[in-house]
Amino acid sequence: MIHAEKPLIGFFPCFSSMGETIPLVKIAKSYMEIGGKAIFFSHEGKYEYLAENIGCKVVRLGNLMGEDSDELIQLYRDGVPFEKITVRQFKERTIERAVKEEIEAFTKSRIDLIMSAFNPTSSISARALKIPLVVLSSGTAIPPYHKSGFATFPENYENFFTRMVPKSLKNRIAKWYFLHNKTLVKEFNKVNKKYHVRPFKYCNDIFFGDHTLVCDDINFLGIQPSEDFPLENYIGPIVAGELFKERKNKIDFDVINHLKRPGKSIVLVMGSASKFDKLLLKIVEILNETDYNVIAVYSNPQNKEKLPETNENILFKEFVPLDEILKKVDLAITHGGRGTIYTIAYSGKPAICIPMLMEHQYNIDNLVRNGCAIRLSWKYFKPRELVQSINKIFDNYDTYLKNSKKLSEKLQKEDGAKKAVKRLMEITQIK
Repeated sequence: MIHAEKPLIGFFPCFSSMGETIPLVKIAKSYMEIGGKAIFFSHEGKYEYLAENIGCKVVRLGNLMGEDSDELIQLYRDGVPFEKITVRQFKERTIERAVKEEIEAFTKSRIDLIMSAFNPTSSISARALKIPLVVLSSGTAIPPYHKSGFATFPENYENFFTRMVPKSLKNRIAKWYFLHNKTLVKEFNKVNKKYHVRPFKYCNDIFFGDHTLVCDDINFLGIQPSEDFPLENYIGPIVAGELFKERKNKIDFDVINHLKRPGKSIVLVMGSASKFDKLLLKIVEILNETDYNVIAVYSNPQNKEKLPETNENILFKEFVPLDEILKKVDLAITHGGRGTIYTIAYSGKPAICIPMLMEHQYNIDNLVRNGCAIRLSWKYFKPRELVQSINKIFDNYDTYLKNSKKLSEKLQKEDGAKKAVKRLMEITQIK
């Protein structure tokens, strides 16, 4: 149907994840700036305020975790792979309840299109209502990336036995499994049948939409477009930017003074989950025995009292604007979240990265392939390997810096959110 005016788009991020929320909020903001109408739907999450901050209504539905919420959160904190938690989360009763709530909310709001970021139940509700479904996905999660052979065996699934298997064989197994995985299919198809929606064959069918926009630069991924994932659907990265303007002002006086000290400088930034905190403190303990000037960023203010006594080379900060601090330091040590990895890639600075999730691993591998980073293990973390990696980068710093700047120069400069809006406008004009 061709609309005389811009359609009402429903945005449906996983509000529990900053990485899933920020891109959709920025796309909605760009869409409203050209006169579009937007509304958000939520299965609860602490980042709902980001949608409200841009003037959008948030329609709140039930928590997808339901009665298992505490158990699932604890599994994540304990380091259980996200994929395993997802399997525990999406049981038939949870899926059916979510789909029913979504259908009622979408119908009442009279949306013309739904754009989702990891809310897989919308793959049923949107199709039951015959509303076009656009899904925003990471490039490392799409079939073309895995078909390329770049995806490596997930570290979270390594054990004593798998470590004895050749990497090439493990990588082939991982590739086949990703492309043919039927996890969740049975549970989702039980609900599909009730709404007369075509059954899913593979797990991937659940996570992708009628159109799937890829929140990555295709040059960074190093892959080729395909029929299902054409070049125009690679909208590029979308990072926080002005969404955190109140926090992203200037680097404070303490940081500026600390970086005036002689010697190499490092920014250490990990995530907010407890498993990230533990790793951050391990790394601080190691760096405390060096002469490097370190800005160590802790994400949970309540953990301030737990911070250890350190030498003068370590400065703890609750927050620093990563894009700004990277202009002033020599090296970043961080995890592999998509936004963080792109901030590093655009900065032209090298990094040492430690993946906590499968997606992190693949994001980091893209940096590694470009000669900009070293990936270390979280599961089998060894202090000696961290020190060796730091020394390797600083001993070959000109090479790492040259590679990092080369990558930065080839990344797209067009705003990913604006590219997404252009693509949405094309999609909504399709009869």
